[in-house]
Amino acid sequence: MNEINPNLNKRQLDTSLGTRIAYSNGPFVDSLSIITWAFLGFTFYFAVVGLPIIYITIGLIIVAFWDAFNDPIIGVISDRTKSRYGRRKFWLYIIFIPFVLMNILLWTPPFGSSTIILFVYFLIIAMLFDLTYTFFTVNTNALWPEMFLTIEDRTNVGLCRSIFTVIGTSLAYLIPGLIIIDIANQRNLAETPEQYMLTGVIISIIILISFTIFLKWGSFERKEFAGDVEKAPLLIDSFKITFKNKAFVLYCIIELCIFCIYSIFLSMMPLYGTFVLGLAEENSFLISLIVFVSLIIGILFTPVWMSLQKKYGIRKCFMICLSYWGVTFILLMTANDIFTSFLFFSMMGPALGGAIYLYEQGVAEIIDDDSVRSGLEARREGAYYGISGLINRFATIVNILVISIIFTRTGWSEFNPNPGADVIFGLRFLMGIYPLIIISVALFCLYLYPIHGKRLDENKLMLAEQRSKKQKAITENI
Repeated sequence: MNEINPNLNKRQLDTSLGTRIAYSNGPFVDSLSIITWAFLGFTFYFAVVGLPIIYITIGLIIVAFWDAFNDPIIGVISDRTKSRYGRRKFWLYIIFIPFVLMNILLWTPPFGSSTIILFVYFLIIAMLFDLTYTFFTVNTNALWPEMFLTIEDRTNVGLCRSIFTVIGTSLAYLIPGLIIIDIANQRNLAETPEQYMLTGVIISIIILISFTIFLKWGSFERKEFAGDVEKAPLLIDSFKITFKNKAFVLYCIIELCIFCIYSIFLSMMPLYGTFVLGLAEENSFLISLIVFVSLIIGILFTPVWMSLQKKYGIRKCFMICLSYWGVTFILLMTANDIFTSFLFFSMMGPALGGAIYLYEQGVAEIIDDDSVRSGLEARREGAYYGISGLINRFATIVNILVISIIFTRTGWSEFNPNPGADVIFGLRFLMGIYPLIIISVALFCLYLYPIHGKRLDENKLMLAEQRSKKQKAITENI
C-alpha cells in the first residue's frame, strides 16, 4: 500500500537532513526552557526565595488556569493567521526577544522583599513566561506535521526531535548542576541566588542561538496548506469539532498522565535527590549527572522505539513503554544510595526517551486523522497543540495540589533544611506510588485508543488522496 500518491514528486515531500536538524533546534529550545523552569522553579521559590508552599500553590494554580485559557485560543489564532510570513512564523518572530528575556527574569526576584512582593513578582513573571512559551511551543509544534508529510520523513525527523529534546532536557539538568553548588539550599549558602541567576543567563544565551537557527534554516510553511486558514473554523466551532474526536479525548487523558509524571519527576528531583538519596552532601552535581545519564540512555534507545513503532504501531509501543516505566518507578522506591540510584535511574532512561518520542508521534497521528475525518479538509495543528498545552497545565494543577497536600500533612509547609521521616516518606510517595497510579490510568486509555489497525490504514490512503488534490489545485493555479 502506497502512503503517498505516486504521481507526486517525492523530493517535494521529504526534507533534507540539514532542515530536520535545524528544525529540531525548536524542540531543543522548548525542552531546555520549560525543563529548566520545571526542574528548578519549585525548589528555587520554595527553598531559596522562601515562599511558603501555600503561596506557591496559589501562584501555580493561577498560572495554570491562565495558561488553560490562553493555550487553545493561541492555537486557534495561529490556525487563522494570514500574513506574508505565514501562519506560524509570524508569531515566532514576534515573541523571539520577549521569550529569551523571560528565561532570565524567572531567576531575578527582589530578594529581601516582603512575602507579598515576592509572590506578586513570581506570579507576574511566571504568567509572562508562560504566555511567550505558549506562543513558541504551539507554533513550533504546529509546523512539524505540515513540514514533514511522509511516514518515513516523520520517523526521521522524529528521531532528530527526540535527540534534540533529550539533549535540551539533559542540559537543563546538567548546566545547573555545574553552576549551583547547593541546589536545594540545604546549607543556606550566600552565593546560591547568584548561581541560579547565572544559570538563567547561560540558558537564555543558548536559547537565543538555537532559536535563531530554527527560524532561519529550520522552519517553512508549504504552499498547499496556505489556503487552510480560510477553512479553519472559529474558536467555539474549533473546540466542538476537536472534542468530538474520541481518539483525541482519550489522548488528552494520556497526555495529562504523561505530563503529570514528567512534571512530578522534574520538580521533585532536586529535593528527592538531596533529602532522600543523599546525593548533594558535597555539591548538587550528582543529582544533575544521574538524570543526565538516564536521558543519554534514552537518546541511545530511541532507534529501538522507532523500530518497534514501525512493527507494532504507536498505541502498542506506548503501552510497552509505560509498562516498563512503571517497573522502574517501583525499583526507584527502593533506592537508598548512590549505586542503586544510578542503576535504577539508568534503567528508567529508555522509558524517558520513549515517552517523548511516542507522544509526539501520537499527536501527529491524531492531527492526520482529524484532517481526513472532520470534514473540514484543513489541518488544524494549532488547535490541537493549543489544547495539548491546556492539558499540560491541568497536569500542573493536579501535581501542585498533590505536592501541597503531602508537604502540609508531613509538616513541610515551609522549607526546613532538616526534614523528618514523614517528609522523606512523602517524597518517596511522590516519586514512586503516585506515578504508578498515573501510569495505570494512561494504560487503560491506551487500551481504548481507536487509531490503529484498519482505521490507521484507511487514514494513510485518505491522506494521500487529500494531498494529491491540493497539489493539483496549486498546479492548476500556476
